[in-house]
Amino acid sequence: MSAEIVTMLGVGGTLLASGGTFALFMLRLFARLQDDFSRLEDRFERLEDRFERLEEKVDELARDHQALAREFSEFRGEVRARLGDLPAGSAAR
Repeated sequence: MSAEIVTMLGVGGTLLASGGTFALFMLRLFARLQDDFSRLEDRFERLEDRFERLEEKVDELARDHQALAREFSEFRGEVRARLGDLPAGSAAR
């Protein structure tokens, strides 16, 4: 074999080896990126669950607030009715 053919085979082998190395490097990066995205997706799902629970708690608090507001309004009406029956000076004592 001539020196030119040996050189061409060497350069071709080097190019194939460097291309394979680059392909493996890109494959590892892609796998790592895929893992990162799956972890991020899991975090978003957990966060979504937490928001749903928080929304349920806020809805429950709103229902409790409405119920307490009604009861407080009734109580205020009863107090006004009872205090209205008292003479003017006796409510302050």
